[in-house]
Amino acid sequence: MTAVGRPFTLARIPAVERRVGELVDALVSSLSEAAGPAWRGAALGGPHGHGEAGTSVDVRGAFVSPEPLFLLAVLEVPPPRAAALRAPLAAAAAATARSRRGTVRVRVVSADALALLPAEMELAECVGAGRVLDGPADLLGPAARLASAPLDGLEALRLLVRRGGALVAAERSLDRPAAGRGAVAAALAAVRGADLACGTALLVSAGRFVPGERARADALRALGASPSPAASFGVHARMTWTRFHDVVTRHRAAVSDAAAVTLPVPVADARQETGRAADRLLEVLRLLEEERLGEPLPTWTAYLSALARRAAGPRTRGLFEAFLPETRSEVPSPRALRSWPIAERIAPALATLLDWEPGDLAIAPPLLDLPADASREALRSRLAAWAATA
Repeated sequence: MTAVGRPFTLARIPAVERRVGELVDALVSSLSEAAGPAWRGAALGGPHGHGEAGTSVDVRGAFVSPEPLFLLAVLEVPPPRAAALRAPLAAAAAATARSRRGTVRVRVVSADALALLPAEMELAECVGAGRVLDGPADLLGPAARLASAPLDGLEALRLLVRRGGALVAAERSLDRPAAGRGAVAAALAAVRGADLACGTALLVSAGRFVPGERARADALRALGASPSPAASFGVHARMTWTRFHDVVTRHRAAVSDAAAVTLPVPVADARQETGRAADRLLEVLRLLEEERLGEPLPTWTAYLSALARRAAGPRTRGLFEAFLPETRSEVPSPRALRSWPIAERIAPALATLLDWEPGDLAIAPPLLDLPADASREALRSRLAAWAATA
């Protein structure tokens, strides 16, 4: 079922390959049982689908692959019925993953809707990997266009938010007095994920996204082949050459590092690496959103205001308002925020918590639906949980 002979990780340690394969088999079995007669098949995406997942050492000293799995479950039912089955299938997969100390993200779609799926990064990665676990070999055929479909800036933002949330969770764990091997391993995995996300965001903005981290490393090299990246289109055109080179180098290093086992480092070193990764991610996030929103974002409060103006849309001003400045609230109402894409709602709070700039801290609690005097621990806990769903 797991296509024996095709690896899940770059390091290809037999024990890790076997463990991931067993988890994948268990997940497919659990999903097919939960779907019953509606089941058509499943495909594996993400780094495991491409055979590019990393390997690290867990708290017990065992080799593991820390990245979450991504499964696309395809059902032979009308789209509304597939939507109704999404929650029970996701719950069944999550329970199976927990029992085997793993994590999984599941996307449930109707076979009839495969040709109509939106151009989203996780779907493009899954179709690009072409790793059908169960069902007909041409299961993903109707969605083949996604492997080369252009992605918009919101997809890059979603990725940055998810990986930034992992950095926040890592900082939170490393700040605990008893931070040990588990916290360090999670931090190093978060740093690697953030570096891969930064490089990917640059490619999305330049219209050069391709499935697979190794393929993206080659695309980034081509993006920087010119002595002057400012001559090209995309976020990288507004970066200094030093920062652009740093992002490209870190992305390539993250891909290369997956071919070896990530070993623990001292907690102080892990904190330093996490902080540096946060700086890189915040700069890419700011430049990406300045491009997407079409205006400069000198502060994270200004970023929230720009998002609020975009969400509210243009409005006609009255006769006596014509020459007055805009006075829209910096933080939209909870009702308005619920209509925003989750990544846009979380992004300003994420930036504020990673940057920890006093002038911007007031926007984080209402964005995370917490009281104004919420503790740093509460803010980081809520942010990490929400970012995982972006």
